Amino acid sequence: MDKAFKKLKNALKATIPDRDVLTHEEHPKLDYAMLLVRNNLVGAAAVLFIISFFVDEHYHIFKGVGYFCGAAAYVFECLLLTDCFKTKVPHKEMFMVYCLGPLYLIMGLGYILK
Repeated sequence: MDKAFKKLKNALKATIPDRDVLTHEEHPKLDYAMLLVRNNLVGAAAVLFIISFFVDEHYHIFKGVGYFCGAAAYVFECLLLTDCFKTKVPHKEMFMVYCLGPLYLIMGLGYILK
């Protein structure tokens, strides 16, 4: 059991981004915090979608909240890519963020309002 726990701990540690490589010089603590929040939101969305497979009555609530977590993750992704809207990023690089963020909101509303 202890070996499995160490493997799980190492796998989770590998998902934590490297602070020195991925942060901007101006505000490294904020960038790192936003990276962790984004990754946690993505993880929560994945867990909620998996739970929705096993819950028959209220699966739509789990999927709706999962989509909202995904949309929030895209908001953080947009903030990270644009350095909190200080840097202009070409639209071809932001296309996925601009399309899927609002789409996740619409899909989340669709599942919640069912």
